[in-house]
Formats: sequence, C-alpha cells, structure tokens
Amino acid sequence: MSRLLVAIAGGSASGKTTLAEAIRRLLEPMEVRLIREDEYYRDHGYDPAFDPLRYNFDDVTAHDHALMAKQLSSLKKGKAVDAPLYDFATHSRKDETRRVQPADIIIVEGIHVLADPDLTPLYDLTVYVDAPADVRLARRILRDVRERGRSVESVVIQYLRSVRPSHLKFTEPGKAIADIVVTNDAAAAEPELEALRPSFNALAEPVAARISAMLKEG
Repeated sequence: MSRLLVAIAGGSASGKTTLAEAIRRLLEPMEVRLIREDEYYRDHGYDPAFDPLRYNFDDVTAHDHALMAKQLSSLKKGKAVDAPLYDFATHSRKDETRRVQPADIIIVEGIHVLADPDLTPLYDLTVYVDAPADVRLARRILRDVRERGRSVESVVIQYLRSVRPSHLKFTEPGKAIADIVVTNDAAAAEPELEALRPSFNALAEPVAARISAMLKEG
C-alpha cells in the first residue's frame, strides 16, 4: 500500500483538526497532507438572495463531495490537485486555490467525511472524534465569532435549528462505523489548546501507530 487516506470525522468543533495535526507531528519525518472538508462548501457568493441563517450548512449536501472525491482519488494516485479555499464571511469559494502535492499519508477531516457513501470506499482508515455536546457548542461559538465574523446569537440560532439535528442524523452515525474512536472531553479552546498538546498527542498515538503498521504491511 503506497499511499494511505485517513478520514477523521466528528461533530463541529470536536477537535478534528487539532487531532490531525497531532497525528502529523507523531508521524514525522513522514510527509502528511491535511485536507479540510470545510474548504469544499458549495459556493453561494453568486446568489444575492442567499440567506446563511436559513441555509443548512450541516446537511451533507452542503459540501461538494463530488469534487472532494475526485481530488482525493487523484492524490491517492500520486497526482497534485488545486484544492478550493472557502470564505466563511461571504459564503463563497475564493478565486485562488491551494496546490496540494501527494504524500504517503493524506488525512481528510470534517463533519461529513463518513456520511457520504461515495467517499467512504476511498479511505484506508477511519477515525471518529467523540466530544461532549456542550464543549463543542462553546468552542463553536468562540471560533465562529472570532474567525468567521459571526454574532453569538446567530451561532446559537444556527446550532439549535440545524447543527444539532444534522449532527444526530449525519455525523454521529459515523461513530459506529469508524475503525478507531477517540474521546476528546477536554474543555478548552484557543489559545489554551497549546497547553493540551500532550493530551492530543496521547489521543493521536493509537492512530499514528495504526498508520505506521499499515505502511509497514504495504
């Protein structure tokens, strides 16, 4: 097996990206590419009537999984791709792209990476990050206000209207089919996450060990 595609799923703000980065650190000096499902949201910048408060970003159809599957397949075949970049303030896809080179290990993380049957056959290893709902909501509020220009009220309204029901429908079932389930119950957010690096390293260790073993098996 020359290249491994690893999927990390879990609820919004569960720590998927931080876990992926911890796995990458533990696997050094091997090259690891990180792909974020968030960059594959559909482009709504062309629609002046688009209402982000009414749109369900947490439905599985909100992502362009067809493009994502095509690019992941290319990376597994050793071909570079031009991955999209998403602007959360304008809900549109940026004009520029990110050139992603193939690597021995490709990690894709997102809320729906285990929810689409067109994606799951591509994976060599699947991971689910299980985190308490209250911690996920608190971290989502902090992140969306700080990084995405949202108000607290809009984040909470969206959570109650679509995030929670969609999590139960699309994301949480991934826990039952994942190869590895890790529990992240640390109640911390940026910038305190740096202090939790040892904890995330511990969560990442069994995943990194499985990846290393799979690469040795070839």
